[in-house]
Amino acid sequence: PGCSRGSVGHPELCSRPCLYFATGSCENGTSCEYCHMAHSKRPAHLDKRHREMLRSLPPLEWAALMLPILQKKVEAVDDSLVTRAMLGDIA
Repeated sequence: PGCSRGSVGHPELCSRPCLYFATGSCENGTSCEYCHMAHSKRPAHLDKRHREMLRSLPPLEWAALMLPILQKKVEAVDDSLVTRAMLGDIA
């Protein structure tokens, strides 16, 4: 009970925590887009300046910057040989 659509991939890949669920007042239930599971710390968010910088990068530079981060997140969820092979193909 309490799991929501936003909880998928918890804790590495889920969306941010549902503030309403934490207070017991989320009315969206399982269709809530935010995570209904406990988070140990608040995730870091880029400020407006950094988001604009990322948006302005050419696609290949953006991919080179983001790929290592995404690889670590995927490996934390699934470290199987198949997943490693797929990540190797992307890099």
